[in-house]
This record gives sequence, structure tokens and C-alpha cells, in this order.
Amino acid sequence: MKIDGIGSADITNSINRKQIQEDQAFEDVLKKAYSDGDKEKLKQVCKQFEGLLLQMMYRQMKRTVPESELLPASSGREIFQDMLDEELINGATQRGVGLSEVLYRQLSMNMDKTYSVNDGKGKKE
Repeated sequence: MKIDGIGSADITNSINRKQIQEDQAFEDVLKKAYSDGDKEKLKQVCKQFEGLLLQMMYRQMKRTVPESELLPASSGREIFQDMLDEELINGATQRGVGLSEVLYRQLSMNMDKTYSVNDGKGKKE
């Protein structure tokens, strides 16, 4: 009887499913913040978007680096690298690059046009 370990295809599929779930959750939170007129939540969502953008950019940049044959590829190494990448992105998101502020200003201006200035909750008619 042969027992196989976790294949890299399984890991890749899990990572892809996680990314799709995170993207959908982000979209739902953005829609809710915008429809409720909640500027604090909007600011958080903008920071989250900046993190997603940095993550995509980092992954694309990493693909351009040639693989080294010094260390053999394995599922354990792939898991470790994904965890390391996630921590690097989290650190970069905490510092930010300024995109979230620009996005927040633009969306909050649109939100102000949509909602009345007096109470911040009622839509203009």
C-alpha cells in the first residue's frame, strides 16, 4: 500500500481557493461600507485593497526570479515560502505605500456626493 503526501497541486488549489474567498470577502465589505456610508470601514477596506495589490505585485515580481537548483523544490518549502511571502506583504501593508490614502480620498468624495452632509446616513433624493 502506497501513501502519498500532500501534492503541490493540492497546496496550489488550496491557496487559490483562499485567494478567491479573500477577494470575495473584500468586495462584500467594500460594498457594505460604501452602501452604509461608513468612512472608518471604507478606510480599512482601502488598506486591505492596498495589501491585495501589493500581494499581486509581489507574486508577479517573484515569478521573474529564476528558480535555484541549490535547494530542491518540495511541498514543505512551498508552504514555508508562502507563509514568508504573506508575512512580508503584511509588513509592507502596515507601512503602506500611499495608495490606500489616495483611494480613500477618492471614494469618500464620491460617498459625500451620494449621502447628505447633514446626517451622513440618508441618501440624497
